[in-house]
Amino acid sequence: MARDKIIERVFEELSSILGRRVSRDPVDLGLHAIDASSYYFIPKDLSERYVLTVPKDAEEVSEIVKIAGKHGVSVIPQGSSTDLSMGSGSISITTANQIYMLERGIILHTGMMSSIEEISETDRVAVVEPGVRIDSLNEALAETDLFFPVDPASARAASVGGAIATGAGGLRGAKYGTMRDWVLGLEFVDGLGRIHRTGCRTVKCRQGYDLTRLMVGSEGTLGVITKAVLKLWPRPAAISRLMAVFNDFTSLYRFFLGVRRGRVPLIAEYMENRVADKVIRTLGLGIPAGHTLILDLEAGSGEEAEKLLKTLEKDAKDAGAFYTATATDRDRSFEEIYRFRRSMYAGMVKMKLKRHIIFEDTAVPISKLPEFVRRVREIEGKYGREIALGGHLGDGNLHPHIECDLEDPEDRSLAFKIAKEIVIEALKLGGTSSSEHGIGSMKLELLLIELRNKGSEHTLDLMINIKKVFDPKWILNPGRVIPTEPGRKI
Repeated sequence: MARDKIIERVFEELSSILGRRVSRDPVDLGLHAIDASSYYFIPKDLSERYVLTVPKDAEEVSEIVKIAGKHGVSVIPQGSSTDLSMGSGSISITTANQIYMLERGIILHTGMMSSIEEISETDRVAVVEPGVRIDSLNEALAETDLFFPVDPASARAASVGGAIATGAGGLRGAKYGTMRDWVLGLEFVDGLGRIHRTGCRTVKCRQGYDLTRLMVGSEGTLGVITKAVLKLWPRPAAISRLMAVFNDFTSLYRFFLGVRRGRVPLIAEYMENRVADKVIRTLGLGIPAGHTLILDLEAGSGEEAEKLLKTLEKDAKDAGAFYTATATDRDRSFEEIYRFRRSMYAGMVKMKLKRHIIFEDTAVPISKLPEFVRRVREIEGKYGREIALGGHLGDGNLHPHIECDLEDPEDRSLAFKIAKEIVIEALKLGGTSSSEHGIGSMKLELLLIELRNKGSEHTLDLMINIKKVFDPKWILNPGRVIPTEPGRKI
């Protein structure tokens, strides 16, 4: 196939600005064409239609966007590609269970913009570029008494810019919320290449409309994030960590409610027995599998943490736990328990090497969790397809796992159908279609259903008009969050 003439011109213009930080090499493009939800879909003609760029600052991002707008070429902002909804970072989009790729585009990878520009202990803020990894930020804060609380399971790889773009949450969401609660200010480039600086480095900040908060969760459709001012928080004095394994969800849930009465756990993570079993086999552990709860509670001192653990362990056993493991943040085993939960995604994937795992992302009010679990089990029985459950019990955000063969259209269609039914049941219980993974392109229909269920379908029109203001040429990450015409079918 002949190279696309528009992309040829785009490549030449970008090369004059970025030099060797522009590539059409198929290997480079293949590495940057996918996210964690679309790794099966790498078109053969990438180098004919795509360009990879690696800018080093906001000015270069601005020039990239201006060139894209001049030629009508899409810009796909990309962080660490840990996204799970075919969102920012993937050239693939899904519409009505069909997989498409954007006609042509510039992949804008922010990995080179990875400086921590400032950490102020007095102001409790960090000023960082978008390519900074979340774990790297906390490592830089290790010598202080502060930390950055947002903790997605992929924190080792996840970048700050990507986490802001998706509105990421994580394991500590039960107490600390999501990225929207920790971003004080932003620098970003809009769809015309204009550089904006919004928000403040103060906790109180009124600048008319809250454009900073609007950018959080916008998934690269309104602008490319080039810098962030993040709020930091004092690290807990001590932490008590409990793993408790039960025979059934009901017993685990009752114990969790008892612990939660009068307290807010730092984390409250759940894995059903089948998920726990896969993680145990992946890690080669010699512990029993069952419905597993991992709890963190804050304590005022190491001695208080030890006392709290003794009470927690006794209460768990009284509630039916047949296996427990405990640790404080002074113990060597403390991180091993955390690693058990972080390995949920890897464990599921490793045990299904010839299958793909769709990790749904929905939440219901905590009071509705038992009913939601019951309805998921009904859907599982209806289709005879395993739907394993795990996720963040502390904020009602569960991740049903549905295995499928994405390369088989019938199997893929069934898996998407099952996922849709699960989310619709969550909506009926007062839940939401997406909690922390974003809308991407996988949740477009479900977002519309959610708005329709609220009698607020016209709100999508408001979103479309906001998109037009920020990105009038409609070049920033098209096909995500806001419906658009699909590209070429893969």
